[in-house]
Amino acid sequence: MRTSICLVALCGLAWPSLARADGKAVGPARYDGKPYRGSVEERAQEAIIIFHGADTPGDAREDLILRISVQGEVSEFAWVVPFPHPPEVAKEDARLFSELYDYVEARMSRPAHAGRESKTAEKTAKTDDSPRPVEVLSRKIVGSFDVAVVRENQAGALNAWLAKEGYQTLDDADDVLDFYRRKKYVYACIKVSEAQLSKQQPVDLHPLRFSFKTGGRDGIFFPMKMTGLQQSPFDVNLYVFYGAWLNDNVSKYGYEHRGLRRKYRDWDSPRCEPDAGKTYSTPRNDPFLRDYAHRIPTVAALFQRLHPGERYYLTNIQALGLQPAEVRQWSDDLWLFPYYVNPKFVPYDARRGGAAATAWPDAPTDEEATAALEDESSALSAIQPWLVPGVSAVLCLLALVVIVRIFVRSGKKQ
Repeated sequence: MRTSICLVALCGLAWPSLARADGKAVGPARYDGKPYRGSVEERAQEAIIIFHGADTPGDAREDLILRISVQGEVSEFAWVVPFPHPPEVAKEDARLFSELYDYVEARMSRPAHAGRESKTAEKTAKTDDSPRPVEVLSRKIVGSFDVAVVRENQAGALNAWLAKEGYQTLDDADDVLDFYRRKKYVYACIKVSEAQLSKQQPVDLHPLRFSFKTGGRDGIFFPMKMTGLQQSPFDVNLYVFYGAWLNDNVSKYGYEHRGLRRKYRDWDSPRCEPDAGKTYSTPRNDPFLRDYAHRIPTVAALFQRLHPGERYYLTNIQALGLQPAEVRQWSDDLWLFPYYVNPKFVPYDARRGGAAATAWPDAPTDEEATAALEDESSALSAIQPWLVPGVSAVLCLLALVVIVRIFVRSGKKQ
């Protein structure tokens, strides 16, 4: 199953077949000289996530490569994606997704490029002493797309900005927009560039890579709440690269509790160094990847360019037929966490004040979580001095019983 990731597509025009991005897709204000009354709906979301955690709060970084499948009745489109911090945006190759799909399928069947570089023209907004209703933090052409990174500072300002730019506004979206404004998130507003549209033909749409700080330590971010503004159910397919396994259901912070399931996960074979990850930048030299290196040349080139020598485990996570109304009621976007062996361990970013704390309002503070683990450790330490003598006494008693029985049986035979 090849699904596509759904970015927050606000200002969208899409031709009848397919478009790629992530989020809530909407149409233009006018199309073919008339007000556009139709809708643009995302049917699927697909993403590649490369995550690097940090020991210091706020220093974790993420590469998020996105594409979506969109259905509509117009010939141009765009979308809006929320991020914790302003992202750097770059063009990526769509073959990344087909290669990872083939790799996962090949792995599961056995037990046990880069495109043309486009010139960019950046326009950075001038800063004022007081924040504007909508701050345009940057604007540039990335491949087929015109990308503006903006921050909404006043309620209703984003819709006004979208209308000014010629897009439909987001109706009945105040709760979602307020959520992101309170968290001081930014939006990547993306549309097909005028240069591409002037060709009057479908554009070879490519995925986009967003590189940004998550604002936390161990939480992997994926934007989903804004997708809840659409009407149709959608699928999600995520390829997540991280230095360890991800929490599936070891605690309430696992992704299975959000309705996602694991399709595939890398493991350590006898030839692998335990708990060390896989070197996707040089798969032919990695004992786990060597036999599959021919399937992922574009993936290897991506890691050679971005993170040479780094090691990861790939986890493929999916959700089918997510209901937008239910996703809209989520208290936060989707956050994924490492597989902490202790089920009582609270992920750093899920703790009160953390980057993902909105999703778990009853989570403890850092101090409370640390104290709870120390109390658990102290309790075990207090039991241990009594545990060994107690076990020894029981073993001695059992041995005595066995000896007595032997003597009794010997006496009866005599």
